[in-house]
Amino acid sequence: MPPAERVLAFLRTLPIVSGLKAGAKLELLDFQEQFVRGVYGNLDDLGRRRVRLAALSVARGNGKSAVLAGLSLAHLLGPMGESYGECYAAALDREQAGVLYRMTRAYIEATPWMAAAVNIKDWHKEIIHEESQSIWRALTSDARKAHGLAPSFWIADEVAQWRSRELWDNLATGMGKRAQALGVTISTQAADDLHFFSEMLDAEPNPTVYVQFHTAPKECALDDPEAWKAANPALGVFLNEEQFADAAARALRSASFEPSFRLLNLNQRVAAEGRFIHPVDWEANAEPFDPMELEGKPCFGGLDLSSTRDLTAFSLWFPEQGRVLTWHWVPQDTIAERVERDRVPYDRWADAGWMERTNGRATDRQAIVRRLADVRQAYDVRAIAFDRWRFEDLRKLLNDEGIDLPLTEFVPGFKTYATACDTFERALLERRMQHNNNPLLRWQAGNVIVETDAAGNRKPAKSKSLDRIDGIVSVIMACGVAATSEGQMDYRGEGPMWL
Repeated sequence: MPPAERVLAFLRTLPIVSGLKAGAKLELLDFQEQFVRGVYGNLDDLGRRRVRLAALSVARGNGKSAVLAGLSLAHLLGPMGESYGECYAAALDREQAGVLYRMTRAYIEATPWMAAAVNIKDWHKEIIHEESQSIWRALTSDARKAHGLAPSFWIADEVAQWRSRELWDNLATGMGKRAQALGVTISTQAADDLHFFSEMLDAEPNPTVYVQFHTAPKECALDDPEAWKAANPALGVFLNEEQFADAAARALRSASFEPSFRLLNLNQRVAAEGRFIHPVDWEANAEPFDPMELEGKPCFGGLDLSSTRDLTAFSLWFPEQGRVLTWHWVPQDTIAERVERDRVPYDRWADAGWMERTNGRATDRQAIVRRLADVRQAYDVRAIAFDRWRFEDLRKLLNDEGIDLPLTEFVPGFKTYATACDTFERALLERRMQHNNNPLLRWQAGNVIVETDAAGNRKPAKSKSLDRIDGIVSVIMACGVAATSEGQMDYRGEGPMWL
């Protein structure tokens, strides 16, 4: 039997380990069969596989983990196995490497003959096939771990998100120690032409490299179902078409979400970073209101403490009223130089009461403590999100003054910001983020740039934003703590639905 048919036959014996079809055998879609035949079906005159590197570029959610795990098992203990083989699963970080490991282990544990043939070492994310002494091991993009390896087979997951090509190069060059080594990656496109994965996709045809590319047309409409299918061959099978349509509708409404949708869901080569807030959406939330109307109302806070150059900002979001209050602080002795440097009228904003001056050249933490004490008495504050960076001095002052606040630590990573950004954006689009036309927030709203990880999670990027964004960050933090606070399910933003 030709190698491609043997691999396909092996993959079809694997059990589906989760979902509605759990327990049934794996059913490969046409594009997955096409990929396997393209990799394993191109043989030389001696019947040896020509392909040494293979890439399948497809939008996320199209079953890449199942195929990658299945192929690695084919080389560990299946028809492509060899004595003392080395199979590696490389991913951006430990979490993504863990996804590949858990999928591979699930296949093994659901297949009795496989389970009896291997030794699984959970702590090291390693699997050993006892008869051939071949190993399967998860790697992260820490390139040092790949020096000296001699891979017989390796898979690389979502390499478009890798910041360095060193791990890739170490695995690829290590293949020279094997006669029939193979490296396979399945990934969305990278955001730019200079990424090494883009170079692989754009390279001239080579008989040792197989590339299969599924992408939507460059100028397609976001709501074009034919464009969806071009990048998502699993759409309507195990990729939910209704949820996909919801995401497309969100991209149509949100200028900041559109680049991420095009990159990750349409597999188009566009930068996923973009402006977070459309001016039209911001202005639609500028209806004036009297802050006194909010006294005693339930709310959630976000505190963004400044470095020497940034502003310190504190915000309260009132989900029931759809309103936000924000305070900024600036050292009196630095206002003139800040006006010159940032080219915005801090002095006039301070005179108008939109920001508070503090004595000296550094923000006076005591002034922040006094404001927090006033806020605690005036409003029903359910939780205040804070980043512990630079927070200990403020905590000591709060303790010294006997001020008890419902503080919740906010870890400034993609996971924490993902829900916060989604909650903020939904409230903004639904006009439940009335900001009383605060001029500092209006200026900062136009500055915010968000960056996106491989899973589509977003967070504001101060280093990439056009200017100061501290007030908007504090509002986003407030939305995040509201979304995750116990007993506040009405304000939780998760996935495509607003609960």
